[in-house]
Amino acid sequence: MSVSKKAIKSNGFKLKGSLKKCGLDRWRYFFNGINAASGEERLFYIELMSENPALSYERTILPQVEEEEKIDAGDLQAALAGNIEIKAPAKQGVIPSFACVRAGVFGSHPKQLNRFFANSEFNAQKKGFEIKAGGCAFSDNELYGVMAITEVEARSFTEWGTSSGRMEWNLKYERDFDAPETFSKDGMHWLAGGLTARFSGMVTLDGQEYAVSPDHSFGYVEKSWGTAMPTPFIHISSSRLTSIFTGKVMKDSGFALGGDYDGRLVALAKFEDDFYGFGPQQKIKKYSAQWSCVRSPSNDGGEELHWSASVNCKNYILDVDVFCQANEMLVKDYWLPDGNLLKVLCGGSGTGEIRLYKQIKKSLELIQHAKILGAACEYGQKDAEG
Repeated sequence: MSVSKKAIKSNGFKLKGSLKKCGLDRWRYFFNGINAASGEERLFYIELMSENPALSYERTILPQVEEEEKIDAGDLQAALAGNIEIKAPAKQGVIPSFACVRAGVFGSHPKQLNRFFANSEFNAQKKGFEIKAGGCAFSDNELYGVMAITEVEARSFTEWGTSSGRMEWNLKYERDFDAPETFSKDGMHWLAGGLTARFSGMVTLDGQEYAVSPDHSFGYVEKSWGTAMPTPFIHISSSRLTSIFTGKVMKDSGFALGGDYDGRLVALAKFEDDFYGFGPQQKIKKYSAQWSCVRSPSNDGGEELHWSASVNCKNYILDVDVFCQANEMLVKDYWLPDGNLLKVLCGGSGTGEIRLYKQIKKSLELIQHAKILGAACEYGQKDAEG
């Protein structure tokens, strides 16, 4: 299977018409890299985003995070898991306009490097997908760039929500399989344009080199655009599946969960040659879905977050359970086109299981059962007003 012509076309810049004044366009890439010296494997991510370009083309506008109102990390994890309420730590009434590149790594000592700049530095080709932004370049098959944030910049630009450090990448990638686009009634779009993808090249993070190879990158590529992002926000994806039936790695297999879109979770799953899509624009449109994200003690005495989701239709049931250590996660701040702040708790070392049942009359047959490794897992909420 390969990526459709429609998915390739949909990968281009979308902020036109009314979306230029109230809209966002975001591309995301996840891939595994292996430390050239130690052999340690880690999940990296790179993001590109433009928002409200017509409001301030030459100048970056971001709501300023108030230093004295920063939230304790433990309280933030509890809040995002629904245990307590959080208050908005930002000046109200500021409508953002910016472009940004984000890059980082999950796992032990996670790190995010974020740089914001004016949309005048965001240069997109009118046809196809070729963008240069902030000294980085993005296309349908290549990614290269450098993200360098000094300690002074990280302290001075608190609204960036960034760590200090340096990450450099030179990558080629190939999207193996895409899923049909999902969109909501209120103008949000999601395209898993590389539900399975292969990356190759090199990443250097703070002087450490990581090799990225097609057979071990376990890549995933997506794009989202529109007037907002879903809230509550959930995302889980992985293309690193091992069959519990056979014990073998499932090649050309992966899944992604996203939402909420029109009040429902969207589920995409590819098991080798078979694809199952649950969503408004997917093959299976009539279904019900339940999901949760809760914080709980882990076996090693720490804390972990547990994502669980169950999708049910007349013929199939898809169940996903993913766990991620809380100390291997980070919090990303996403300023939405209307000026609200979406806080997203993110991890990239999720483990768990995925099961697919076929309903035969009144009985269930387990037809796929796989172990999940290296899952990207996210949960977010808007800050409460106050």
